[in-house]
Amino acid sequence: MIDNDGAVQYQQDSYHFSKILSEWNISFKKTHPELIISGSPQRCAYRIVVEDDNGHVYILEKISKTQFSHKQLIAQTLSYLSDKNISEINPYLKNENGFIVKIDTTFWQIQPFIKGFELNRPEYVLDAWRGKKLADFLIRLWNNSEEISENISLPFFSLKDYVLTMKNNMSRHHPVELAQIESVFEYLASNFFLIYDQIPMRFCHGDYHPLNIIWDYDSIQAVIDWEFLGLKIEIYDMANLLGCLGIEEPTSLTKDFAIEFIKTLKQSDLISKKDFSYLFDCMIALRFAWLAEWLSCNDRDMIQLEIDYMNLLLENRLEIKRKWTLL
Repeated sequence: MIDNDGAVQYQQDSYHFSKILSEWNISFKKTHPELIISGSPQRCAYRIVVEDDNGHVYILEKISKTQFSHKQLIAQTLSYLSDKNISEINPYLKNENGFIVKIDTTFWQIQPFIKGFELNRPEYVLDAWRGKKLADFLIRLWNNSEEISENISLPFFSLKDYVLTMKNNMSRHHPVELAQIESVFEYLASNFFLIYDQIPMRFCHGDYHPLNIIWDYDSIQAVIDWEFLGLKIEIYDMANLLGCLGIEEPTSLTKDFAIEFIKTLKQSDLISKKDFSYLFDCMIALRFAWLAEWLSCNDRDMIQLEIDYMNLLLENRLEIKRKWTLL
């Protein structure tokens, strides 16, 4: 039973959701706060699953004014990729005014809700079929985004510049942590950063890893969390995924998931042998972005874990490269 205050609040919420959903000609029936939404909740100000009178369910997201431009870019990009018939893209719904609606002083967007299978962590890092599916998606993404920059103005990101800037910041604010990974910086500066600007650019997801996938029983239903999309070196998404695989279980980098992922991408012939040879370097460089996140929130356990992981990667680079046939 709902008390009087609860009943009033429910009626107010129902009116509010009905008003928002009407912008897309969707009739509001009820919310589903019990349903778990995949992806990071930090990507928006508020989100909830709603159902319409026809039984269709959606994710309704409230976004801040400062997010408007970037969220608009993401929605435009997903719409473009969906029009290319990439089935794993879950685009936002559009009305006559665009992908984002303004209700009073708030901004909202909506997309279909997809319920997936939870990853069996950490055992999934050994699943060869997942490696193949993730590689197949990247291949289709690359093949269908060659002209995307002609249609959408995408941000550019230099991992080299990011890492070098981070080193300068760490020298001032985190000298103890910097000393622990000085050898990693030296390794990257000795080769990878020297040739970095020669590596071709591609459209990238920007945060491609198994936790940003809505999985079906034996396939991918959707690729989510496109907040870091843009133009980056072509091995960026590959390297990020492998680095995230290894942080779950370092030995997984030489097991079936990783090997099948790399093998499938090599067979596509979309990445040159020379650029493939820098895959390990890109992977270890990308860990600086994760380290920056832990430093920003002063998570001491994760900071040390990341530092230990980076040094472990460096110490075992020859074995990893041999398994990836990069030597």
